[in-house]
Amino acid sequence: MPEVLFISPNYLKRTTMLNGGVDENYISQAVLIAQDKTLQLYLGSDLYDALRTKISGNTLAGAYQTLVETYARKALAWWTMVELLPTLHVKIDNGGLVIRSSDNTSPITQDDLHREIERCRQNANFYTAQMYKYLCHNTAAIPEYSTNVQNRICAQPFVYYQSGLTFSRGSGRYTNNPELYSTC
Repeated sequence: MPEVLFISPNYLKRTTMLNGGVDENYISQAVLIAQDKTLQLYLGSDLYDALRTKISGNTLAGAYQTLVETYARKALAWWTMVELLPTLHVKIDNGGLVIRSSDNTSPITQDDLHREIERCRQNANFYTAQMYKYLCHNTAAIPEYSTNVQNRICAQPFVYYQSGLTFSRGSGRYTNNPELYSTC
């Protein structure tokens, strides 16, 4: 199947702090990485593939459309920023790795970069938790969420990540903050 982007570079620029002048090639690469690494992990391969097919065929409807337009795209936008920020900071050219800068700007420190990535990761986790709650409450309408078989990525229950630490109860259910996280 050809590559299908769940979000466009313009969507990312509208919903995050990303400047309109950023090269769309960098954005598209980061979207694909975030989709494959993170979104597929939380949706599972069967649902991820079903959504890719529906998006490419322009047949999103019902619970699938709500999932993508209300939940998955917001989560993906912030996971994309987690992937994109290091790429915007460092450039690879013939001389090796260099820090980007222009005449009217100064490069940020590594601490500043890590703080911004962490802020994007917190936003991504918030929207991913909302997506997880939606999926938990709509499994009958979205059967691919629980149909993965061997050699496919099964949907990962939501795991909370904060400041470099990952919290999980081991049962696949995070319930310490019922406002954000629900159990299936």
